[in-house]
Amino acid sequence: MTSRFRRRAVTAVAALAAVAVATTACSRPASESASASTDGLVRISVGVDPSYAPFFVAEKEGLFEAAGLNVQIIQTEGGAASAQNVVAGTSEMSGNADSTALTVMAANPSLRALGVYEESDRYFQVVLRPGVTPQSIKTMGVFPGIGLYFTDAYLRSLGLDPAAVKLVSTSPPEQPALLTRGDIDGFISFDPWVAQAVATGGRVAGTSGDFGARYSQWLLASESWLAANEDLAARVFAVVADAAAIVNSDPDRAATAISSAIQMDPAEAKRTVTQIDFVGRDFTADDTARADDLVTFFRDQGKITGSVDTDTVMLHGWVTEHAENG
Repeated sequence: MTSRFRRRAVTAVAALAAVAVATTACSRPASESASASTDGLVRISVGVDPSYAPFFVAEKEGLFEAAGLNVQIIQTEGGAASAQNVVAGTSEMSGNADSTALTVMAANPSLRALGVYEESDRYFQVVLRPGVTPQSIKTMGVFPGIGLYFTDAYLRSLGLDPAAVKLVSTSPPEQPALLTRGDIDGFISFDPWVAQAVATGGRVAGTSGDFGARYSQWLLASESWLAANEDLAARVFAVVADAAAIVNSDPDRAATAISSAIQMDPAEAKRTVTQIDFVGRDFTADDTARADDLVTFFRDQGKITGSVDTDTVMLHGWVTEHAENG
């Protein structure tokens, strides 16, 4: 990884950790972001890591232009910043992890999720230091949001009481060093932090799929903008879905686009995207059940107040409907 990407990645994952449980609304409600650009410009806010590969492929290879679309990809520090750009009206759409989207939706219920463009049950991995077994874990490094959610689920899957394990609040970039020093027994995170920990003696003890957990990323828009630009949004989603298929079938091609967009080493980018399944699809009942579980968890943890009507904010059948009508 180049020093430029490392600096940006540290910023991105730190922001992801910090804002994945953010509940403060931006100063401008999502309903005010609805006015369509006269030139049909669609600004899509995304983060700066390989999980946004479909957007980088579509941008580099001119797929949006080929579809007659005027799309601008806006890179943010990641986390809730992308969705909050939609709330503020500085972007028409955004790509966000389910956990982040839901916490932003708790404060901005007019946000809508159109469908899924990626998912994985192996991107997040459990790392333990030498000599530590799952049952002997006493201390875990945890970053907020999805990191806390996965750690809680992992410990419960082992029959351990999360309240009996010391949870050390960290950012993902800090975790490998803490593990090496013995300050923590393990952590759950993603590359490049997993690879760094393994390089200094840590070992991968499993993935989130081993304890029944996964995550997905959604394409978001505001309800009012979507109402005025439904066909346009559908065309954008179709391009993202096509680019997702390219990432799945040709990770080398994806790595080239990622490297160009965020200056990441192509080999590392390729290794990362192979840990993720990229697919453009509708929401399923399983997606809703997982979303409801995330909302309940964050509410119980005091990270959000109230609830999120997932049946409303997640547009079930939207992708299929517009694919058929297109």
